[in-house]
Amino acid sequence: MNSSELVRRACNYLGCHGEVPGEMHSLVEDCLGEARSLLRFRAVAREYRSLLPFLEKEPYRTFLAGCSGYVLAAMTLGAEIERRIRALMTLDPARAVVLDACASALVECEGDAWEERFGADRTYRFCPGYGGSGIGDNAEIFRELDPSRIGMQLLPSGMIAPQKSMAGIIGLGKSAHKSCTGCMIAGNCQYRKEGRTCYGSEKNC
Repeated sequence: MNSSELVRRACNYLGCHGEVPGEMHSLVEDCLGEARSLLRFRAVAREYRSLLPFLEKEPYRTFLAGCSGYVLAAMTLGAEIERRIRALMTLDPARAVVLDACASALVECEGDAWEERFGADRTYRFCPGYGGSGIGDNAEIFRELDPSRIGMQLLPSGMIAPQKSMAGIIGLGKSAHKSCTGCMIAGNCQYRKEGRTCYGSEKNC
C-alpha cells in the first residue's frame, strides 16, 4: 500500500486537508502502523449474471446498467481494531479518534486491493446506503453470502459489526469510478464546499 495515500485518506476522515502539521502527520503514521498490526482482513464474494430481486429497483438498476454481471461482496478488518479503539477511548481519546480514521482508510484500501481479482473492467463498490439506497439491503447481501463465517454480524439497525466492515455490489464488464454524481448528500456535502471529495485515488492504495 502507498503510505502517503493512506495518510491522506486518514487525514480526510479527520477533517484535515492541505498541509498536515508535522505532529499530526507523525501521529497518523504511528496509528497506521498500529492499525496494520491489528487488521485481520477477510472477505467473501459471489458472482451473478441476473439481478436478484432486491436489485430490481433504483439506484441499483442504474448503477448496474451496461454490466455483464456483478459481484456481491462482504469484507472486514476484524474485531481486533475495534476492541483497541474502544479501549483507547478511555485511555487516550485523541489517539482513539486517529486510530479509528486510520482503520477507515485501511478497510477502503484493503477492499479496493482485494477487488482487483475481478479484473480491471469493473465498477467501484456500491454499498447499501449509497445514492439513496436503503441500508436495510445489507440483509439481502448477508442472506446470499453468510458473512458470519468471516466474523461479520448484521445488526437490527441494518448496520454491520465489526464497525470496520463493508458489504456491497461490484458491477462487471464496464469501468466506473467513484464520483459525486447521484450521491444523496451531494447538495449539502462539506467536502464539495471545500473543493474536495470524500474519496481519493483508487490506484494508489
